[in-house]
Amino acid sequence: MNTPHIAPPPAAPRGSPRRDRKMSARGAGLRAGVALLRALAAAGAFAAAAAPPARALAEEPRAAGVDLVVDGAPWTLDPDAVRAAVERELGAGVTPVPAAAAGRPTLVLRGEPDGRVTLSYTAADGRRIERTIDIPGEPDRAAEAIALLAGNLVRDEAAELAASFGKRAPEAPPAQPEPAAPPAPPAAGGQAAPAGAARPAQPARSSQPAPPEPARCSLPGAKDVYLGGDIVPFVGTSTIDGTNVVRRYSLNLLGGYTAGISGIEAGAGVNIASSFVCGAQLAAGANLALGPARGAQLAAGLNLARSLSGAQVGSINVAAGPVSGAQGGVLNVAAGAVDGAQLGAINVAAGALADLQIGVANAAVSDATGVQLGAINLAVGAATDVQLGLVNVAAGEWTDTQLSLINVAAGASTDVQLGLVNVATGKVEGTQIGLVNYADASQFSLGLLNFIRNGRNHVDVWGTESGIVMAGLKHGSVHVHNIYGVGVRVAGDRPLLAFSLGLGGRFHLRERAFIDLEVLGYSLLEPSTGNLSAWMTQARALLGYRLFPGLAVFGGPSYNVANGATAEEGQLSPYGSKALGEGDTVNPWRGWPGLVLGVEAF
Repeated sequence: MNTPHIAPPPAAPRGSPRRDRKMSARGAGLRAGVALLRALAAAGAFAAAAAPPARALAEEPRAAGVDLVVDGAPWTLDPDAVRAAVERELGAGVTPVPAAAAGRPTLVLRGEPDGRVTLSYTAADGRRIERTIDIPGEPDRAAEAIALLAGNLVRDEAAELAASFGKRAPEAPPAQPEPAAPPAPPAAGGQAAPAGAARPAQPARSSQPAPPEPARCSLPGAKDVYLGGDIVPFVGTSTIDGTNVVRRYSLNLLGGYTAGISGIEAGAGVNIASSFVCGAQLAAGANLALGPARGAQLAAGLNLARSLSGAQVGSINVAAGPVSGAQGGVLNVAAGAVDGAQLGAINVAAGALADLQIGVANAAVSDATGVQLGAINLAVGAATDVQLGLVNVAAGEWTDTQLSLINVAAGASTDVQLGLVNVATGKVEGTQIGLVNYADASQFSLGLLNFIRNGRNHVDVWGTESGIVMAGLKHGSVHVHNIYGVGVRVAGDRPLLAFSLGLGGRFHLRERAFIDLEVLGYSLLEPSTGNLSAWMTQARALLGYRLFPGLAVFGGPSYNVANGATAEEGQLSPYGSKALGEGDTVNPWRGWPGLVLGVEAF
């Protein structure tokens, strides 16, 4: 009985959405299949040893062993490695033969157009059994999987083998109207609902980027040739053999045309494969794979493939579908998911995923963009991880990190922006650090000018022990604010205009109490001439308490450092100050502790 696969509810969008989209159960399924094959093989060996040899198909191979025919297997498989693995599994000799012989137990390994393999076993009495499975990409694991399958076929004990080892699921039947009242699910351990009964609605699965189409390494109905070549397309061996040919080695002069390459193709002009490439294409002009390509395309000019598993290196590289590997050239274009890297002057990816782009200009129209390194980086999609460049633009819902001169994140959430100008049209969950920062809302924005549309705004009035009375605006994020103030110094022999600019951080102690740690710079000017009389830097720690919803009082100690146009004008403390340093003994910088008291309106 098959148990329906029920996907877990989609998780909340935390962490990196790119990693969530890249998760796949394929590797886990293959490992589970190998483990199940091992268990079945061990159980079969025990059963075969204990049971009488009732049928020829269930007998272990005799000392004479079995024959092995390899018919168009994927190019990544080593027939000798497969033979050795099957021999170890069966414990008997395995003889490679070109074709099956009547009366001989024979295993036939055949590659399928979709990348799977079919293994059949014919016993000496003519009884036959076969299975079709997916195989791992690694040659050693693939040979091991085929050997385990061979053992199960010879022992006829793998009725559920294909389902456990990646058998393709059948097409879903047309949707049937649900009954008005679907039955409740059975209790644990109870009987399953009868066939035809409505099942509860399944949770929506999160979309996964489609993997690159596996390159076919054989073509049903095509002729396999060891060597072929053309002077120009259709003139050469293709004149004799036709174009429905799969070449192991292909040599072309000005151009060549064939159905498939399962090996190496080289040419001085243009190489064209109409169905697939498994191996390598090398050309001075262009390589054109009108179907999927697995391996490498290297050209001085253009490389083109419908989908790519491997590498393209050329001036212009184009994949009309997904890419699993790398593109390196002046212009790289992938019209599908990029599970790998694009390295070039201009990189363009338009698919569900874009892992890495390194170039002068990078553009990704993708649900999940990983890393972009370039002078200009543009990411349009749901999530962007990292952008490093001179100008970064991310137009998606989530943006993790942007580092450049100008950063723009047009989405709901941004983690980190570091640059001269940072703009986030949504909420900054982490940090903005720059000369000018703008955000809709922010936890931490640090800069000379911060504009937070939904940030903190307070009006403060405060005075100091030096006779400076100020009114100013505090504006900023949840924890960091800027201070802009204007006032007058009323102490001394004449009044002076005062302007201040500062930066501070706020820490909430309780619902009404808070602490502000701030650093301010003051400029004191002559009212009549505007000449600078003195300047002062102040560091202060203030304890505040909110009396009413719109009013708070604050106060605390400060330490002040000042210098004036003359030594006398630098004496701002009413109770004396200490000269700092030993450089200027005539008009030194002077420091003293002070006090700040004020009120704040919310």
